[in-house]
Amino acid sequence: MAPGTARDLGGLRGVTVRSLLRAEFTFLLLATTWPHDAAAIAAIRAAAKDVTDTDLLMALSRRHHVTGLVARAVGHCHRFAGSRLRRDLQAEAMALAEEQFRQLMQTHHAVAALRAQDISVAVLKGVPAALAVYGEVGVRRSVDIDLLVGRDHVDRARVVLEQIGYARSAPPPGATAHELQGSRRYGKDWGFDHFHSDTGIELHWRLFQNPRLLGCVDAGDAQARTVAPGLSLPVLPPHVTALYLVLHGAEHAWSRLKWLADLAALLRQDTHMPGRIAAAAAAQGLAQPAMAALLLSRELYGTPMPEETAMPGWRARALHAVARASLLGAQDGAELEDCATATTRKNLSHYLFSRDPRFWWHELAYDLFHDADGRGLRHVAQRTLNVLRLPAAAKVSPR
Repeated sequence: MAPGTARDLGGLRGVTVRSLLRAEFTFLLLATTWPHDAAAIAAIRAAAKDVTDTDLLMALSRRHHVTGLVARAVGHCHRFAGSRLRRDLQAEAMALAEEQFRQLMQTHHAVAALRAQDISVAVLKGVPAALAVYGEVGVRRSVDIDLLVGRDHVDRARVVLEQIGYARSAPPPGATAHELQGSRRYGKDWGFDHFHSDTGIELHWRLFQNPRLLGCVDAGDAQARTVAPGLSLPVLPPHVTALYLVLHGAEHAWSRLKWLADLAALLRQDTHMPGRIAAAAAAQGLAQPAMAALLLSRELYGTPMPEETAMPGWRARALHAVARASLLGAQDGAELEDCATATTRKNLSHYLFSRDPRFWWHELAYDLFHDADGRGLRHVAQRTLNVLRLPAAAKVSPR
């Protein structure tokens, strides 16, 4: 089924996707449908005829971190030959490919340094994931390098990273012992900047702030994967990586198309993957966000659902509605944080992921206390407002 066409969503009703899309977003959706086979290229060329605002197309490509894929798509279209859009996208795609080669070398260097000190490590997302999904560089953007180590190894790993040119930036170098303790208790990672590179490292001790989200996964689960000739890196098993992608996208209300494009490409690669994701999510008590993600991918990319799909519950339908609003609500290139009530929907939707009261408690504890710094009730009140925050009036994007 072609992306953006109307389809039965297992009881979900409402306007069809195509009626919601601007021509530029329709092109973006087709451009991010991988692989670009003959049928995909024909659809891309047809959609290009309706694009009237190339500046908006460029803004959307950057907003959704898919300039590499859009550059490939624009390259298929004679209409854009010699255009500024094509030149700018080709330049960004080339820079992206060069950046990914550097990131790959940085990742290898950091992993080797950590292993030399007997610290188990797994590489999350990043260039290895992009290569597994798309098979080539210059297609998918990775902002930083994500590494997972054991909770007890965080301090040792910090020392190793500092020895190879990184400095902790979040929490900042001047953070107090109390602040560091709070970040370890309520957070999931520390951020590190490199002295000679724009690519930093996020050093994880768990995958999500909420330990009830895949808290059972650790660095010891990693498997070696060859990502380039003579170069292998430790990554999580494919079904764990896929579920991590699903929950990562859900945490952000699927507000960037790159995450959904990754998921759709994975679902096309392996016909058994939808069922594996659904089963793994159900085993963790997280069937609802997984169902919402699979529904959204089917709706926008025409990907398959699990063979045995029950009618989605109200929580899956609500999560699907939040994701659809976050992804399609503002098609002008505005960030989620700049759209009225968008972050409110995103933050509150997290409480729909699970029925487990322990999940709710950890979610609430993070929302209220993760940067408390001992400021008591005043801080809790401020954090409550932040959970329900609205953007400044000047930043509200037109609908």
